[in-house]
Amino acid sequence: MTVRISHLAMAFLAALSLAACESPPAAQKLSDIGFADKRPIQLNVASLEIVPEYQPPGRKPNVEHLMPVSPEGATVRWVKDRLKPMGGAGSGSARVVIRDARVVEVPLKTDTGFAGLFKQEQAERYDGALDVAIEIKDQRGFTIADVVARATRTRTIPEGASLNERDRAMHEISEALIRDVDGQMDGLIRTYLAKWVM
Repeated sequence: MTVRISHLAMAFLAALSLAACESPPAAQKLSDIGFADKRPIQLNVASLEIVPEYQPPGRKPNVEHLMPVSPEGATVRWVKDRLKPMGGAGSGSARVVIRDARVVEVPLKTDTGFAGLFKQEQAERYDGALDVAIEIKDQRGFTIADVVARATRTRTIPEGASLNERDRAMHEISEALIRDVDGQMDGLIRTYLAKWVM
């Protein structure tokens, strides 16, 4: 009996050591969120400033701090790729204000009964929002024109989703939000800020 117990204990320890040797899943390569393929919009302003008004709380239910690329990060990249200040001294300035860039994790109700063992349900939902304004300021610093673009996106995650699957869903939210904002801004700038487009 003692011999059998020690064999079982050794087998259990061997299984534990094998499990400990397993390497974590390789980090996936996510697509780059950029706009280098699109023609930059040249603005007749001397300078361009990015102002992140939205302050992420850094804790759940907000998950911006856990994202591979946050909506704020995607917006900063968008500004660098798409907006170019080309005016001379005295031509005023532009500000890109990130008013909202949140992504919130919302737990979803799942079947915890016996039937729930036999189905895979959506366990969490990520709700993203992006609110970006472009303000044109004169030499005295007064806002003389502005446009605002807003976008919202949602993704759900199934029970037992891996870290890679969660990262991919979060990445898709950031990319979808900034591409929505880009589409809106392209038209808004050329319509309402046409006076400053070179």
